[in-house]
This record gives sequence, structure tokens and C-alpha cells, in this order.
Amino acid sequence: MQLTYKYRLKPTKAQLVTITTHLELCRRQYNYRLGERFRWWETTRTPINACPLIASIIPVEEIYRNIPLTRVQTRDGRKKDESGNPLTKKGDVFSNIEGGYVQWQTVQLADLKNTKKLFPDYKVLDSQVLQDVVNRVETSFSNFTTPDQNGNRRGRPKFKGFHYYKSFTYPQLDNLNIIKDEQNRICLDLAKIGQVPMVFHRSIPTGFKVKTGTIIREADGWYISLTLEDKTVPVTVAEIQPTVENTLGIDLGVTNYAYLSNSERVENPRFLRKSADKLARLQAKLANKVKGSRPWKIIKDKISKLHQFIARARLDFQFKTAHELFGKCDVLVVEDLSVKNLTRRAKPKTDAEDGNLVYLPNGQAAKSGLNKSMLDAAHGQFVAVLKHVAWKLGKSIVFVDPKGTSQHCWNCLNRVPKELSERWHSCQCGESLDRDENSAKLIKKIGLSYESGGGTPSLKKAFVKKEKEACGLTVLG
Repeated sequence: MQLTYKYRLKPTKAQLVTITTHLELCRRQYNYRLGERFRWWETTRTPINACPLIASIIPVEEIYRNIPLTRVQTRDGRKKDESGNPLTKKGDVFSNIEGGYVQWQTVQLADLKNTKKLFPDYKVLDSQVLQDVVNRVETSFSNFTTPDQNGNRRGRPKFKGFHYYKSFTYPQLDNLNIIKDEQNRICLDLAKIGQVPMVFHRSIPTGFKVKTGTIIREADGWYISLTLEDKTVPVTVAEIQPTVENTLGIDLGVTNYAYLSNSERVENPRFLRKSADKLARLQAKLANKVKGSRPWKIIKDKISKLHQFIARARLDFQFKTAHELFGKCDVLVVEDLSVKNLTRRAKPKTDAEDGNLVYLPNGQAAKSGLNKSMLDAAHGQFVAVLKHVAWKLGKSIVFVDPKGTSQHCWNCLNRVPKELSERWHSCQCGESLDRDENSAKLIKKIGLSYESGGGTPSLKKAFVKKEKEACGLTVLG
């Protein structure tokens, strides 16, 4: 099992200068290595034994001229087999070419020695921190060039400005790095930086080992995120069969943050909306200052801290709400929403007049306001919090297909069409209630049809279950 603990650092003025310098050097190295990868990628899109169909400005010969075909292992590898022998030994020879393509990550890692020779400033950086920068480039570039299981690729990696490169990582740390200094303060001993005081607000769990540490720059200071691991603790997910008594349905929205199937509701705190006026005033002041000046930086820091306050308040609210919800049930049923699709722009409406294409009003102004409110609610983040809290408390969360949950009656399952502006549900079966409450009860009813390994519950499966019950057939679960 792996955990992530985040602590605040309290570096001295000298350490603060060192950490800032390290971060800036990592940012420059990242941009250089990314540019190098783009240059190689544009020139060598085909295997080395094939002729490219696209001509490159840079001759291919210049790309391959200084790249060795093989690399030699300089020491025994850390990974060992069952007998305790290293899988790779000192002196082993490996090829830098696999499948006709050069392993650019390996080439860049080997080139870091030359970087420190040509640019002595990089000697102040720990070698593993510098290696992690190359690994970051490899991750972002492979996400760009290699499609995922759905055939989608990430966007083109961007060069990072000062405000967009905020962290660097120590890939190897240990519990021994957490020590006490001469003043009896708990510190983190970091290579090339020294003993950095930290706010050790919670101890490392027994049996867990510190594996990595990422130093992060935030609006109010510096933090370190420690990755902890204990291989003896299994990662288990509770499997609880939903029943009428132990299950609660929840409908996420904007008017109310959440409506529960037991007729309770959670008010929407609207953190961004409440701070919008203050944020607008600060941004107006920022626009009147000279960019880069001291007053400009002061106001910009205030804006950053306000955004940080909004994000932290929202996350705190979500964790407290999640614990409160799981205190009322063992199984929570939630719609499997796609926030990306919900916050898309409104589709354009067109009409042809005299042979000319005319764009008609499509309600984009109202849709943009709705999108802002949905992003302020951060339902995607809330669902991730629900998953974490469910795992932590040994509870279960069930996701259902959202199709039809707002257009059908929870009692009789008949379709009752409603516009988005209609906030009341009235059905011929006699049900009359708030549409969000109806959706929450319907979501719970769909979730009760969940069976382990049976796929995502949906309205269609709820119909099938209802028909079986009407015929007197036994329905499991």
C-alpha cells in the first residue's frame, strides 16, 4: 500500500535561496530536454533502417552522430531475483536501440554528465533530482506520442515558464532522512540542501517507509509531499451488496450541492462565487500596476493566496461532507458523470437565409455561467474524495449510468419529460416532489440492482428487475 503525506517546510533564508535555485535549474533543464526531444522527434519519426517520407530541416546524420549504439552498466542493479542476485550486473552491455528506434530517455540520462561539465551550475543539483527531470520529460512526451487504451493522446507538452514549474523530486528517500537537529527541531535531511525544518504534524505510520519526496512551491510557502509504502499491507476494496437499509442515493447539482434519497440536502457553498468580487478588485488593481514591479508582485501574491484559500476551503468541505455521508450509510450510489462533457460549449444553431449561413442565439452566455458554477462545485474532485473516504472507512461506492435519471419517475420508472428550468417532478402515479430528490431516489433504486461483476447499473437494468419482480421471479440482491 502507498500513502502520500504532505508537510510544510520552514527553510532558512540560505536554504530558501538554494531551493529556489534548484527549482530554476530543473525548469531550465526540463525545457532544454523537451526541446531536444522535439528536435529528435521531428527528424526521426521512422526507424533508423527506414527512409522517412517527411524531409527534415536538420540532417538525420547530425542527430545520430553523437549517439552511442550501446551503453555499459556501471554498477550492479538494485533490483534482485529470488536468490538475491542483481538482475543487471556491472559491465553488462545494453543496446540503445529497440525496435528500430533510439531510446531517447536513456541517451538523455547518459548525457547528464556532459551537462555538468559544460554548465558547472548544475553541479549544485543532486544527480537523482536531475535524472527525475529527464523522467518527467519522458512521461509527458510518451503521453503525447503514445495513445491510451481508447486511442486518445494527450496534448503537446509545453515549455514551462517560471510560474508553471513548481516542484522537483528526490526519487530515493528513507525514514532516516527525518531527523532532529541541534535545536531539537524535526528536519528533513535533503542532499545538496541540508537539514530543512518541517512542520511534522503527523508521524509516519508504523511499518511504512519513505520512498520519494517532492518539494512543491505554493502560494504561501514550500511543502514536501512524501510517498510512503508498506508492501505487507494489502490494498483492499470493500464489496458490500446494496440493500434498501444500508444504501443512500445522491444526486449532485448546482442549486443544491447534493440531494440525498432520504430527502436531505447539502447546500452549495459556492466558494468561488462568494470570493468573485474580492478577486475582481484585486485583478483590477493588478492591471494598473507595471508588470514585474514590486507592487505588481505583491498584488499577484494576494491573488494567488486567495485562489489557494478557495481551493483549500472547497477540499475541506468535500472531505467533511464525504465523512458525513458515509456516516449515514454503508453503500453510496452516485452517477458516473463526465464533467468534461457537462461543461462543453453550447452547440451553435444555424439557419440559411438567402443562401447565407446565419448563426442564431444558442444560449451560450447562460451556458458559460452554468459551466462556471459546475466547475466551482468541482464534482469530479468530490467523486475522487468519495472514493478515498470509502476505501479508508471500509465502505462501498457504486456508480450508475446517468442516462435518464432526471427524466423518469423513481416510483413507477415511467418517463416524465422535463426541461432544465422545470424544478418539480409530477407523475401520473401520484408522485410529486423536487426533481433532484426524485433523481436521488431513482439513483438509489438503480444502484440496488448492482451485482458484483455485472457491469455498471443502469435504468435499463432497473426496468428488467422491476419486470422480474412483477412476474414473481426471485431477484438476487
